[in-house]
Amino acid sequence: MSYLIKTLVLIFAFTYLLGCSPMTPVLMVEAGNHKLLLHKKEIRLRAAAALAEEPDLLSYSLKHISENTSEEAINTYLLGYGKENFSQDIKSVGMYQIALIYMSRLNNERDDEKAKLYFQRHLIEFPYSILQDRIFDRLEILQERKKETVRLSPKKILAQYDTTELMNKPILTFDQDLTPISQRAIIEDRMEDANSLYGIVYDNPGSTESIRAKSLYQLGLIYMSPHNKEANLQKSIAFFRKIIEEFPDSVTAKKAQRKITQRLNRNQQANE
Repeated sequence: MSYLIKTLVLIFAFTYLLGCSPMTPVLMVEAGNHKLLLHKKEIRLRAAAALAEEPDLLSYSLKHISENTSEEAINTYLLGYGKENFSQDIKSVGMYQIALIYMSRLNNERDDEKAKLYFQRHLIEFPYSILQDRIFDRLEILQERKKETVRLSPKKILAQYDTTELMNKPILTFDQDLTPISQRAIIEDRMEDANSLYGIVYDNPGSTESIRAKSLYQLGLIYMSPHNKEANLQKSIAFFRKIIEEFPDSVTAKKAQRKITQRLNRNQQANE
């Protein structure tokens, strides 16, 4: 799998929201366990605060905002934007994420002017995007920010939050294969966003068969989750069967078949 495809897998949520950042042996020795734990806690808190302020941030964006490596995320999104075989929807999502990253108050590299420029580019380049209304809302926020006389640092903004509340949000037990974005869609009742995002990945000409199958698999798991207000067993099984039909030899097809079998067996036991 090429570097480009790997980065796209990261972008579209096939990694964990708060994966540990790589730490050099020297840093670990110098910091010691206590400082290392504090560092990891600060990363988690910053990601949680950034998500609280902007729920549209993808897991990949949050990871790099919280780890002070936002330029890496932006370069990755720009890489996808420059590929001819990527759909307009994929490019639209990438540009939107770049603007949100620059706009985030928890980003040490925050740049409201760059955020504004990317939002405006989006309005011009993707005039029929479903993100248009959201972009206008965020442009208004940026305009209001100009009235602020003091700009707080991410550390001071984080200090204003109830860190206990951030760290102790209700924890639900999800299927182990659900990505963080899928879990967020369920918890925050953002089914429209989940359908749109995974649909975009599935329809993108540049997506591999593996990624397309995984996108359908996430939708199947989402609609099967008992925590989802819009849970629908028929929809869930339909997504799993679509995987089996379109990607019969894939690992994901085998997992989808197991999910169908497990659910049917459970229903049969309940009726006995």
